[in-house]
Amino acid sequence: MTELKLRYIREGIAVKMRHVRVLVTGVATILFIGIPSALSQMSLACTSFMAMTDHLVILGDSEDAGADHPLARNPAGGIVFFLPASAGNYGRMHLGWLWQGKYRSFQAGMNDQGLAYALTAVPDVSMNRHPERPFLHGRDSFYDRILRNAATVEEAIDLTLQFDFPSCWFQIQYADATGNSAIISPGIGGEMVITTRTPESDYLVAATFNVADPNQFIGRDSFRRHTTAEEMLATITDDAILTISSFSEVLAAVARQRAYFLGGSYTVYSTAYDLTNREAHIYLLSHFGEPIQIDVIEALQEGERAIFLKDMIPSKSLRSATRRYWATQTVGGLALFLPLGAILYGLALLVRLVSRLKKRRDTKPDSA
Repeated sequence: MTELKLRYIREGIAVKMRHVRVLVTGVATILFIGIPSALSQMSLACTSFMAMTDHLVILGDSEDAGADHPLARNPAGGIVFFLPASAGNYGRMHLGWLWQGKYRSFQAGMNDQGLAYALTAVPDVSMNRHPERPFLHGRDSFYDRILRNAATVEEAIDLTLQFDFPSCWFQIQYADATGNSAIISPGIGGEMVITTRTPESDYLVAATFNVADPNQFIGRDSFRRHTTAEEMLATITDDAILTISSFSEVLAAVARQRAYFLGGSYTVYSTAYDLTNREAHIYLLSHFGEPIQIDVIEALQEGERAIFLKDMIPSKSLRSATRRYWATQTVGGLALFLPLGAILYGLALLVRLVSRLKKRRDTKPDSA
């Protein structure tokens, strides 16, 4: 065999080796990073809903964490932010977390006037710009401005429409102590669309499909959870049995306890805001048997502060809830990675086989 032929063989094998390495790297990236993240985006399904009777108004929401959620790897990292009243501002509490460990990220909350809000994610919509409006979303503390300057749903809507939104990835539900409620969603035409609770209904539900355009949604079971909440709330309000306890059963029914590795999400906390009595009931990691109860008026009198949810629940309950969370993630990870590990092992054997063939051909004596 001539030296030229040997060189061609070596170059051909080298090219094949590069292709195999690219294949292995690509498969590993897709399986271990791309699939969990993509499936997580598909399965995020936060919900919010309100219900009312003549004597009680409640707004509730569930915060679900998928693979790319800030709380996915720190499930007890939710924080309650207390901001007392000041000149011209109402006192309020927000529930959220610290983005990148230092920036406050508010997701829901209520103020001392009995106005509350909650967010649900929807596919991002590019909005019509309104530079003539006094406030810019992303710069002028939208969520906090609502709670510190609005006391009713009507005032919250008016204030929302004073903001210029470059784009909008969420819809926001408002409810107040009188029983009024509205969902504001990014419309197809680039303007906000307002959906209000009708007098014929004592409840209003939002999930991660856009109320203004239901064809735009996040999460395969968003519609199912929406239907579940509506059916349960209809029964509760029709029978006039609305209580924090019965409302929490709805929160439990729409809560998720799935591994984000398998494209699922896990409800890291659920909240029921009693707007009539200015109380918040927070259920960490679907631990519905032992809620964190907050008298908002009393808590605000203790001054501005931020408290981790994990510091507001008994340590034994926290350990139980977090163990259940990590057990779910571990089982999900094994269910995903064991089969994928077998695939990658097979690819590794293929690489080894090609390497041996290359070595054998390189050392084969010249028969020419």
